[in-house]
Amino acid sequence: MQIEQLDRDLGGRRLLEVAVAVLEREVEPGQAVHYREWYALLCAAGFRAKGQDPLANFLAQISRSEKVEPVGRRTGQYRLQAA
Repeated sequence: MQIEQLDRDLGGRRLLEVAVAVLEREVEPGQAVHYREWYALLCAAGFRAKGQDPLANFLAQISRSEKVEPVGRRTGQYRLQAA
């Protein structure tokens, strides 16, 4: 299924999968992006995180991804791991 065909309000594993897919489309591996900017990319693609605090839900999910890594300590920046 293409990400354009999904429900636009995402949560859990589906939020993580779509967020990573959007990031893979928008930035190069190794390029750092702040999680707020990443969430803006997700929203620009027509999606949003479910929950009372969508941004906090988004941050909780992306921090679990095996395809991205944090840049530094407590910077709020992430990058795709090189393949």
